[in-house]
Amino acid sequence: MIYISDLIHHLKKCPEVFFYNQETHPEEDLQTSVLLLDIFRRVYGDFSVDDSELPSVTADLEDDVNHLTSMQLACWFFSFDFFKGQPHLVPKIHQFLFEDLKQVCAYVKSREWVEDEDRAEEFIRLALARCEITPSGESTIEAADRLEALDTVKRQAVLKETNESMERIREIRRQMAEKKARESANVYSRE
Repeated sequence: MIYISDLIHHLKKCPEVFFYNQETHPEEDLQTSVLLLDIFRRVYGDFSVDDSELPSVTADLEDDVNHLTSMQLACWFFSFDFFKGQPHLVPKIHQFLFEDLKQVCAYVKSREWVEDEDRAEEFIRLALARCEITPSGESTIEAADRLEALDTVKRQAVLKETNESMERIREIRRQMAEKKARESANVYSRE
């Protein structure tokens, strides 16, 4: 049993140190890869498991500070007791971190995951969906609908489409105004 409200509470209690990054705390020796391997071991349920048995993290890490900080927050999130000792979740969590979270980090800053209610819920629902976990008290369809309503990537796509439509309308109006001006000029020159 896992409730969204419990996960939101846990996510929002994330210690400040998980938000440290090379830009905010250059003096700290922050190693996102170490945090990732630790959380994989916790989820795996065995801290003595060899790195080779866990998904690779160092080859996939990029220099996107926002994504790295969001992954550190995810490490805190997956420290929730529910995830402990479930090795089948490790590959799914890796996908969440390096695919889903990376994609949405293009639009959401790491602080928003804990400071904005909708983004916190989106973060959690995205992680649960990747792990194929349905929150307690919801059907699979209800959980998918709620995630879709919060989906930042889809919202950005709709905004882009709307902006492109508005730009096309402005261009058509501009062309119509030019045509009307030319026609008026032609009538004036004939008179």
